[in-house]
Amino acid sequence: MKLSDTAIQRPVLTTMFIAAFLIFGVVGYQRIGIDLYPEVEFPVVTVTTILRGASPEVIESEVTDVLEEEISTIEGVDEIRSQSFEGFSNVIVTFALEKDIDVAAQEVREKVAVATARLPRDIEPPVVQKLDISASPILWISVSGDRPYRELSYYADKVIKERLQMVRGVGSILLGGFRDREIHVWLDQDRLEAYGLSPLDVVRAIQTKHVELPAGRIENREQELTIKVMGEYASVEELSDLVVTYRQGVPVRLRDLGRVEDGEEDTRTLGRFNRKPAIGLGVRKQSGTNTVEVADRVKAALTEIRKELPPGIDVRIAFDASEFIKKSMGDVQFDILFGALLTSVVILLFLRNARTTLISIIAIPTSLIGTFAFMNALGFTINNMTMLALSLAVGIVIDDAIVVLENIFRHMEKLRQPRLVAAREGTREIAFAVIAATFSIAAVFLPVAFMKGIIGRFFIQMGLTVVIAILISLVVSLTLTPMLCSRFLRLEERHGRIYTALE
Repeated sequence: MKLSDTAIQRPVLTTMFIAAFLIFGVVGYQRIGIDLYPEVEFPVVTVTTILRGASPEVIESEVTDVLEEEISTIEGVDEIRSQSFEGFSNVIVTFALEKDIDVAAQEVREKVAVATARLPRDIEPPVVQKLDISASPILWISVSGDRPYRELSYYADKVIKERLQMVRGVGSILLGGFRDREIHVWLDQDRLEAYGLSPLDVVRAIQTKHVELPAGRIENREQELTIKVMGEYASVEELSDLVVTYRQGVPVRLRDLGRVEDGEEDTRTLGRFNRKPAIGLGVRKQSGTNTVEVADRVKAALTEIRKELPPGIDVRIAFDASEFIKKSMGDVQFDILFGALLTSVVILLFLRNARTTLISIIAIPTSLIGTFAFMNALGFTINNMTMLALSLAVGIVIDDAIVVLENIFRHMEKLRQPRLVAAREGTREIAFAVIAATFSIAAVFLPVAFMKGIIGRFFIQMGLTVVIAILISLVVSLTLTPMLCSRFLRLEERHGRIYTALE
């Protein structure tokens, strides 16, 4: 066979070829993302709509049914499910698996835009989202302490959140149990009636005067000046002086109608950590990034942020998905190494020669490391499915090398051929049988990569990873193994007691 003949005759070329394979594999391993499971896009789009104060019956008839009617005309819709609650509608649209989820989401947005004309006027704009399980926060950070809530919310939103958003790999940050700053205007009904005003008059006055608008520009030969109307109020005191109307030429100010307070939003969600009020920050990673690396960068950034916070503010990690991933990956990596060790011991027991065993087991790391290069090229991640595939491949990738090595050894022992000739003739004799056996094994795992349904989306990485590792082991057995045999394999005429006992 020309491939094995070339590998034997040109050992330097063979060594460089395998070394390049290993280098690409190491580089690929460093670039591959680490996650618990493969990234799978579910063909599901949700439409969330809020109509405050409406009963479930009104929500269903005025909102949900209207949206379902429009969305059902989209091509490729497999199922539409809906839920109508008090002031809240949720429509879940499931598409066929072959439907592009980005195209599907855009089509849903277009249909929702058409249906908006038939929805109640005071409804909030419907929110259309793709179902993305990878968008779940990888970290939940707790900000708590004995400080006032206003101070905790400031440091959580304006300091910690903004600093973490600059960390490489961080996508977005959620705020849980957070109440934003809110200015409350408490009106006195008696004063309103005395001035002949209504709360709506006060609302209009605030909307028209508490604004900042562009007012054009002034130009001359030397410069251009931008003009804007400075109408926004910077403090509660300034807002209290807002003129609502005039009565007999006298301005009626907001403070004459009630009081203005600096407060927070109404409490709709509550966060607690270690029995203390807390604000949670949920860190989401960017799509395709390494979960463990992003989590480590965030934790390193938190260490620096803690040094800049005032005493009394406690920042801790309440949930860390990367720790579970590390443990899971560590267990699988141990299984792979333990499997490789057991494989080596079994081969040593049967071949009864350390040199021969070493030549054969080189196929294990060579094949597995080379697989990472293709995994990176295909966009795979290191997850439970791909690691399971590598665990299965440990005992398979060495088969071809053992068959080739054993036949070369037979030529040396039985036919008394020099090892260079034995390597060439032995490999040539068994090459097509090895190729046939390898493709037969690959044919067993390849259909796993083409399973249908959501389960198939998870197993595609497993099936292709096993097949790639097996095919790489075939190349190794026809190039590296015969080359090493032609240089290092030798017969031992005298054997020790262990060899004799095993024989």
